[in-house]
Formats: sequence, structure tokens, C-alpha cells
Amino acid sequence: MWLPGGQAEKVTETADFRPGEDYFGGLERPFGGQGVVLAIGPLRMGLEGLDADQAREIGSRFHAFVDAACTWPDVKIALRDAGVGAFLGMPRPGTYEVYRLESRTFGSRLALWSYEFAGFIDSADGRGALALVERAGPLFERGLENFLRVVTASWMLRRGGFLLHACGVVRDGMAYIFFGPSGAGKTTVTQLSPNDTILSDDLTLVVPGPTGYMAAGIPFGLAHHRVPDTTGSFPIAAMHRLVQSRSVRRDPIRGARAVGEVATSLPFVMQETSQAALALDTVEKALATIPVYRLEFRKDDAFWGVVAPGRN
Repeated sequence: MWLPGGQAEKVTETADFRPGEDYFGGLERPFGGQGVVLAIGPLRMGLEGLDADQAREIGSRFHAFVDAACTWPDVKIALRDAGVGAFLGMPRPGTYEVYRLESRTFGSRLALWSYEFAGFIDSADGRGALALVERAGPLFERGLENFLRVVTASWMLRRGGFLLHACGVVRDGMAYIFFGPSGAGKTTVTQLSPNDTILSDDLTLVVPGPTGYMAAGIPFGLAHHRVPDTTGSFPIAAMHRLVQSRSVRRDPIRGARAVGEVATSLPFVMQETSQAALALDTVEKALATIPVYRLEFRKDDAFWGVVAPGRN
């Protein structure tokens, strides 16, 4: 989850408020009457209930991903005024903690909440709601991005794809995916590839295409909030589990080990019991055709000599 400046944030103390069905059923205060549709890979996500300033800001921030022609988005999210100052309790002033996110299922609904937002998405009809404690500023932006990131991960899983904690780099028309935990070197790889097209430096979509799996970037959740170089999707050449080293070496990872390595880099869905089994099956199916490697690399571009030898 995105927190400005890192994985933890200084916050003030409040009590927990865990929203239930009655809370979500009573959300009736939209910010305004405007909407924006975002195109994220094959997903069309409609945001409704925006005021003019919110619609303008979202349209400007994610301009390359706005689909003004779409009238029937796959997912519709109604933005609402939360009516409360926070959802999860926060630590005492001056202390720090890893960003917390809680979730619960109500039938076909997946509900989730954190400090500054609470929302749900219904897999049966693709509709959801997002309650935000502020109408503008950092809390609004962070709550919106973190919720949409989870919605994207969940929706894509049901369509045979997945969101991966990885950077995506396109060279000579092929996508190369580099994954691993925070600090593995994903942003470093993009910085060492200045002449290539960058799909993302932190989160990459893997989606089934007509002839194989494709990689696409998303407009939010990037480690340094960089707008991707393109909204296109590209055939995947290979996936690489990054390991920082003094040497440069690439070794294949196969079978259950490959599935396990990739699955541990799926944000949110592996922690959600109702989705974990589907996530593993989806990854296993994708890796039947996508090769996975363990890539030892150092902080120079020599790794491209083993990752894509002979490509321009």
C-alpha cells in the first residue's frame, strides 16, 4: 500500500471503526455528480459521485488512462463522504507502524478498510462503493489509490490474470518482468533501462491475451508515482526473481517453486482466504507458458546481456 516516503507513517491515535453492511448500506452522500472512467489493461473502471474538482484532478493525474468513450465500464465505484474521521485505530503520536488494511466478505461482496477509507466491491454485478474521510488532499489520494489497487487485483484474478509486485520493461516489443519484495531492485532495473519503455516500477498487470500472456502497467501504486510510459499491453518474454549480487547470472525456476516465488509477490490476494486458492491456480496456469528465472544482478545494465541477448 502507498504511504508517502516509505512503508510506515506517523499518525495520531483514534479508535477502531469496523464498517459492516449497515454502514455501507447507508452511504448516501456523494461528493458530486460527475464521473471518470479509467482504462487499466482490459479493465474499465468507472468512478462516480465526484465533484468537479475531484473529476478534474483524477482526469489530470491519470490522463493517459482516462477512457472518455466508455459508457459501460466493467466495474462501477460510487465515491461517498465517509462521515467519520477515520476507520482503523491509529498508534499514539510519535510512533510508527506498517500500513494496516482489514477485509471481510459479505456473500459476493469483498469489503476492506484502512485509516482513511472503507469500501466494497461486489463480484456478482461489478458494483462497489468507496467512502473517503476527506474530499481532497493526501488522505483522499491515498485512500482512492489503495482501494483501486485492491479492486484491480481482485477483478483481474477472476478474469484469468493477476497483479504482480513487479516492474515491467519493454524492449524490442517484448515485456520483461522483474519481481521481488521491496528493496529487491525493481526501481533500480527501470533506472538502468533508460532507452526502454517502462510499464511500471512497482506494479505490473499480467493478463491473458489472444496468443499468450501480456503485461500492462497501471496508473497507481507506483513506488515513485511515475506515470507509465504507455497504456499498451505487450507479450511477456520472461519473469525474473531479482536477487542483488556482485555477479550476473540467470537460472531457471520451474514447477511448484516457480509458482511459489511468483505467488508471494501478489499484493493482497494471497492474504485474502477466499482468493488465495484461485490466485495459486491462476499463477500456475500462466507459468505453463511464461518462463521464470532467478536473476542475480548488480547495479549496472550487464543483466540485459543474459536477460535479452541479441535484442536491441
